[in-house]
Amino acid sequence: MWLVAITFLSIGYGDIVPNTYCGRGIAVCSGLIGAGCTALVVAVIARKLELSRAEKHVHNFMMDTQLTKRLKNAAANVLRETWLIYKNTKLTKKINTSRVRTHQRKFLLAIYSLRKVKMDQRKLMDNANTITDMAKLQNNVYEIVSDINARQELLDEKMITIEDRMSMIYEQIEALPDLLTKVIQQNHSHQAIRNSLPTLVENINEKNDLKSQQANYTYANTNSNPAEQSQKHTFLHPNDAQAGRPSWSVSNLTSPATGGRQFLTPTVLRTSSVDT
Repeated sequence: MWLVAITFLSIGYGDIVPNTYCGRGIAVCSGLIGAGCTALVVAVIARKLELSRAEKHVHNFMMDTQLTKRLKNAAANVLRETWLIYKNTKLTKKINTSRVRTHQRKFLLAIYSLRKVKMDQRKLMDNANTITDMAKLQNNVYEIVSDINARQELLDEKMITIEDRMSMIYEQIEALPDLLTKVIQQNHSHQAIRNSLPTLVENINEKNDLKSQQANYTYANTNSNPAEQSQKHTFLHPNDAQAGRPSWSVSNLTSPATGGRQFLTPTVLRTSSVDT
């Protein structure tokens, strides 16, 4: 245990080494306290030196502008050295090999610096993306969760409406047999009324025919005896009326038309003559 504590706490061995358990315990405790204090100091300093999100954005922006400038300078150096190599090799009559080698060396250095700047720019973009992607990811996750909640609520509302409509359809299906029986009964009643209408019309027509026949018969009887009609109300004197009035007797009342039946003779009041 003593060797493990001394090794991990990086205390090491010295000229004076504790031999007792109390001394070794004090040495281990002091080592733990020292390591803890060192860690706290490092954590506090790192926390203080850490940049905030706005400072990180500003730092990334400034680094991006610097890398852009370096990229432009490296590209310009590449073009310049390319032109100088072409000039010293193609446009001169006498080629200076040392100068060509120098420009070729500078050309390679310009290409290397250009590649390095591009690599630094990619690293900066990756770091910037890792910093900004957390906020974007948080916003995207929040939007996705809110969208899912809205869709869930919409689905719940649709399910409720579907359940209501299904219950209405079930109630209508249950009420359908009663409605069918009522409709069938109404159809039967209408059919019976339609069947009874011709018989009623025939009865009414027969009654009308009988009435018309009776009316024609009475009219014919009244027109067949004009003499009797002329005898009515043609008497000027009461005695003439009395003389012309038929006498009621058993012989007169008994006729073949009556079938041999006899009627009582009514008492007739005879008035005396008005003339003196």
